[in-house]
Amino acid sequence: MPIELERKFLVRPDHLPQLTDGERLIQGYMSEEPQIRFRITCSREASQGSGEAAVGSRVVIAIKKFLEAGRRLEFEFARDNVSPEEIRDLQTLALWPPLVKTRYRVPHAGFVWEIDVYDGANKGLITCEVEVPSLDHPLDLPDWVNPNGDITGDMRYSNIELTRKPFRDWGHP
Repeated sequence: MPIELERKFLVRPDHLPQLTDGERLIQGYMSEEPQIRFRITCSREASQGSGEAAVGSRVVIAIKKFLEAGRRLEFEFARDNVSPEEIRDLQTLALWPPLVKTRYRVPHAGFVWEIDVYDGANKGLITCEVEVPSLDHPLDLPDWVNPNGDITGDMRYSNIELTRKPFRDWGHP
């Protein structure tokens, strides 16, 4: 099974570039250990910000096993052109209400950074992540990454935890 290595950071929203061509993601969890999740992907325009998936959406089922901060085993398989009815049925299998976010990909210094702008119960949270060849690989952080905001090992910011305890329930202003 492939091993995924990634670093995750908080974002300085006031420093973000203009974000375009985002993908709307609806993500739910069907098992905790191993982690089995579905991710429904459609263009932001197709979903019109509703959190609803559009005709022609793609579903990726992932099986993940946490190893340590930033490292996990991962196996994924996908299906395209999933109908809205199938997507509604799939969402009923989620253990908690699914997470909704828009993902933008921004190249910087030889890497593609994924910026996640959360919606719904996690509105107000913006994170970014980058896949790296090793966890200690030096990174040239973009201006919009909070240099003190490395949350790679902070499980509160993991997507499964954000479905269980959304950002709005953290008591932030």
